[in-house]
Amino acid sequence: MSQNDAFDRFAPAVVQVYRRNPEAFWKAIMAPFLADGMPLLTMLRHLRVDMGLLTAFRGLDEQAHHILQDFGTPLKLDITQWKSNRTQYFKDAYPIFAFLAIWMAEEGLSDFLNHFSDVLRAAVYGVAGYGILDENVDSDMPSPVEILTAQALIAEYENTILRVFGVTAFNLGILHKMRTLFLQAEIKEKAARHIASPYTFDNPKDCGTKGAHSVTPFMLGLERLGRSAQIDDYWEVFLLFGAVIQIIDDWMDLEDDLAIGHFSYLTLGSEPIFRTDNPEQTAKLLRTDRMRIRKSYEVCKDMIDQCHIILKRLNDPFLVRLVDVTDLRLDSYFRKELKFTYQQVLVES
Repeated sequence: MSQNDAFDRFAPAVVQVYRRNPEAFWKAIMAPFLADGMPLLTMLRHLRVDMGLLTAFRGLDEQAHHILQDFGTPLKLDITQWKSNRTQYFKDAYPIFAFLAIWMAEEGLSDFLNHFSDVLRAAVYGVAGYGILDENVDSDMPSPVEILTAQALIAEYENTILRVFGVTAFNLGILHKMRTLFLQAEIKEKAARHIASPYTFDNPKDCGTKGAHSVTPFMLGLERLGRSAQIDDYWEVFLLFGAVIQIIDDWMDLEDDLAIGHFSYLTLGSEPIFRTDNPEQTAKLLRTDRMRIRKSYEVCKDMIDQCHIILKRLNDPFLVRLVDVTDLRLDSYFRKELKFTYQQVLVES
């Protein structure tokens, strides 16, 4: 089978492997979240999972690469060569795509599952578009061409996703809401550059809004199932565990964020003290602030707990998998990189 069929074979292969051994599937598919810097295919080979799962993921990178090349050709652009095109964002979403395919199969959304290759194609446009836009508005020397191309990619993403899920007033409203949440988060963040953090201590889940567009297929699927009344609860869950992932990323990106004058949730209370003209030194000081580390850990744990409360009420056995692996990733990062564990919270209490 050619690499050009990678998107077509993804969902059938994932569902087949899952139904053969669900527990082994989840263990394998979520393992990369816990492996610092290890690519998905490398991890799957390391675990010696069956060839079906390896086959499902093989070729996704190359096909995404070709899709962006084809998109840029009429514009005489090679988007794949832009530094602002963060291909890692797409790779990081592979387990999310696998989760979405399983969820659709279990919920009986076979018409959507049959068009899952178009869902992946839409994801390529969306991930690239929003990522390129984010990189440029973070830059002191943004590229007008890249910003305009990002807008074109986002438009293509929305067009493609609506071809799968249908053009209805409700679906248009979902897309508008997700796009607006991302833009509002970016506007708030950029307006506060070199000034203060745009977040507040009492609302850490706001950190999860920048990934709003990535959950659009799930929300559109809920509407088809006649469960639109549950969207607010599900959105709350995505915000909460998305915020945990963002806070982990903020710890990882401290130097880069400070270098461009971005204060994150982690820097709250420190802005009048720390300067951004020496981001390495400032990041070092923040990472040695044990109380700051402990508070961020406890905030993340509380958001994970809130997710479990909502999902128990919704009786959702699938989304809880993503929440649990986010919890494991949180513990893994704090233990390995920040030298902090839950046991320390108990001791310090």
